[in-house]
Amino acid sequence: MRATRAEIEWPGGRKVAALVTVAVELWSPGHWPAYAPMAAAWPLSGTSGIDDTHSTSWADYGVTTGIWRLLDILGDLPATVGVNGLVAERHPEAVMAVHEAGHEIAAHSWAQDVVPARLDADAERANIRRCTDILRRVTGVRPTGWMSPRATGSRHTADLLAEAGYRWTGDHSDHDLPQVLSTAHGPLVSLMHSDHSDVRDAAAGPYVYRDLHRELLDQLLAAPGPGVFRLTVHAHVAGRPPLAGMVGQILDHLRESGDVWVATHAQAAEHVLTHQGSQGRTP
Repeated sequence: MRATRAEIEWPGGRKVAALVTVAVELWSPGHWPAYAPMAAAWPLSGTSGIDDTHSTSWADYGVTTGIWRLLDILGDLPATVGVNGLVAERHPEAVMAVHEAGHEIAAHSWAQDVVPARLDADAERANIRRCTDILRRVTGVRPTGWMSPRATGSRHTADLLAEAGYRWTGDHSDHDLPQVLSTAHGPLVSLMHSDHSDVRDAAAGPYVYRDLHRELLDQLLAAPGPGVFRLTVHAHVAGRPPLAGMVGQILDHLRESGDVWVATHAQAAEHVLTHQGSQGRTP
């Protein structure tokens, strides 16, 4: 991709923009998260016709319990919540609770096993439309942002998202600061995916996870130039105690740091588009 870098200034002269992401996820029947505790410790691979009921139940925790705890912990801090279409179909009350709490809802593919990089262009277009339609039907508001499972879009994804009216994507990991992508259907803001998440980093322990993020924010505040702090959590992972308590302490650190703009992805994207216009890189 060809990139054109433009300097960014955050609203109010703030040093750091903080983007809090919560993923609310489900897997299609016959699929489950490979990193679930029992799936990782005792895989059922090669066992034909067996559903890993433990791992699917473990994933369901996010919609039955985890998202509700995280909504309480977030309080008045805005977050972007990536929602699978399957979540909206099976648990519309949870999606409405997120919407009514004032958080942004982003499309997160139909299910975690529906990865855009595995789809041809027509199937990917249909997946985007299906996700968009159900989230709009449940909340009354169409999503303007997209995050692919595994942050793995295809070579068509940016164009297809812009074609469908999306304003930002969370699939790229090649720049610290937001970039504007030039697509065949207009500009699309790329907001980098977090390098750290509860799925990967919490294995070192909840306190290490907390301290990593607090140190990261402090480094960004001390560094020259504008920065972006990213906190990415999953309702079925960080929605469980004691990790949820550590997320709360990270958010308290955000609240106490006066030079931080806590924004949704949509707010950050619109700010970038306002100040950078259609300048950008070509997918």
